[in-house]
Amino acid sequence: MRATPFTTLGLLALTALLACGVPEQASREIGETWDASHTVALQDGIYLRMLRHNALVRVTPDGSATPIDLGEGQISKMLPSPDGTSLVGFVARTTCDAPQDELDKMSLISDCPFEDRVAQTTLELIRDGAVAASLDVPATYNALAWSDTGAKAIAYLDFEQLDANTNLGVMDLTSVMVVDMASGAATPVSVGFAADRILFAPSREVGQDSTSAVVLSQSSVAVIDLSGDTPERVVTFPLTLDPDQRVNPVGVELTPDGQYALISVQGRDDLYVLDLVNHSVNMVSLSYLPTAMAVDQRVDRTVFVYQSQSVADILEHDLFELQSVPLDEPMADILQGDGFALLYNNNNAYYHDLYRLDLETGDLLEYRLQNPILSLQMAPAEDFAIALTRAESGYGSGIEGYYDMSPGMEILDLRDTERARSTPYLLEQPAAGLAFSATETALYALILQQNTDYLYQLDLYTGQATEVDLSAPPLDLGTLADGTFYITHKAPYGLISFYDAATGAVTEVRNFALDGFFDDDLLTLPEVE
Repeated sequence: MRATPFTTLGLLALTALLACGVPEQASREIGETWDASHTVALQDGIYLRMLRHNALVRVTPDGSATPIDLGEGQISKMLPSPDGTSLVGFVARTTCDAPQDELDKMSLISDCPFEDRVAQTTLELIRDGAVAASLDVPATYNALAWSDTGAKAIAYLDFEQLDANTNLGVMDLTSVMVVDMASGAATPVSVGFAADRILFAPSREVGQDSTSAVVLSQSSVAVIDLSGDTPERVVTFPLTLDPDQRVNPVGVELTPDGQYALISVQGRDDLYVLDLVNHSVNMVSLSYLPTAMAVDQRVDRTVFVYQSQSVADILEHDLFELQSVPLDEPMADILQGDGFALLYNNNNAYYHDLYRLDLETGDLLEYRLQNPILSLQMAPAEDFAIALTRAESGYGSGIEGYYDMSPGMEILDLRDTERARSTPYLLEQPAAGLAFSATETALYALILQQNTDYLYQLDLYTGQATEVDLSAPPLDLGTLADGTFYITHKAPYGLISFYDAATGAVTEVRNFALDGFFDDDLLTLPEVE
């Protein structure tokens, strides 16, 4: 039941705040009202979590902010679907389990004795600004893997996301939950202890959803058949026959036809090749302990890199033979393109090399960057890449003396496969975010720097640069499906800017975090049979 919803005094106070601005004293009393650092961008807008109230808000470029009814629940986590049409929210609610005669005397949840309060969490499927379905999944499953089309998902327990205050209660640690997103039905499937990696095998028919999933657990791999009305495990591959030996998978990829699962394990240079059709296991010896692996869909090959070995391996998927390509420096990371891979190392302050590796020919193109790489991101059409680099200082040789390089970035022109063309830039502050937007004639990169009140825009085709002035310091940024940039700000009552790079127009949506701030507490009563 709701007690005196949105009083007249509260309405007048909110109107005054929105009209005149919220004073600093009120800001200290209200505190932080929304989560500006964690947003979900779907095709229909940006979804934001309110921190002080049971609310989720959708903000759209037309300037509107729409609250989403969560049925007196508060969302704690949002996981978007791969097609950008929906998200799953973990929604917490508090109920009062007191006797009915005592419930009749209560009007607020704060009236309920602490020992009678019950915390509940449900998973809600949110689509088109509303709750589309409630998923029958225990809240202890804290992670979700989606199929390619988003029609199915598998919920599992990610131990890395647990904290000291997490209370699991009683649960089966050998099961996952297969969820049908259309009906909301969830089916438990036994797979193995501590499942932590899930891949959906590609469908053999274009536009159809996956018909099977591969689940990695400690020392085993299970295959789940998703084609029938009821999902079921069809085979389990043990990664060791010694029960005293623990094998921890660290990397897994599926070949493009979905027949083979390629699995690397901790502390070993052996690659497990699991035949998911004929149910057999083979082993391939790699050059060293791999730190990253990636499968290329077009050329049907896998590339491996090694933190402690100056070599890259290319594995073909017919006879599973390796081609080793020597490098000047060890690489630890891979950014996958279409038919090629960018190899780099963001784990070492001394390595400046970056390689473009053609996975069909084995040809190598070496880039020498000014500073070590922090992160690497490729433009949507894969014609450019931007490396954000770290600051570096020290003593040079000869007449150079002491040098101090500011944080920067380097633009890699991937259109030229014969020459390593790159352009270095110095930044005012370390980069904190990067997003792309493309039109038929322009390719815009928008760079967010720490502790700055503007964004740096660069057209990668022309080299034209622009500073985008904002009304408040930016915190995070991204790109919507139509190419519009969105920027969140350090604004206590809600502020998101939508930016059209082609026209320079900025649309602001403000104060959405104050909606419902003056509502009274809620009391959710248990259902009476």
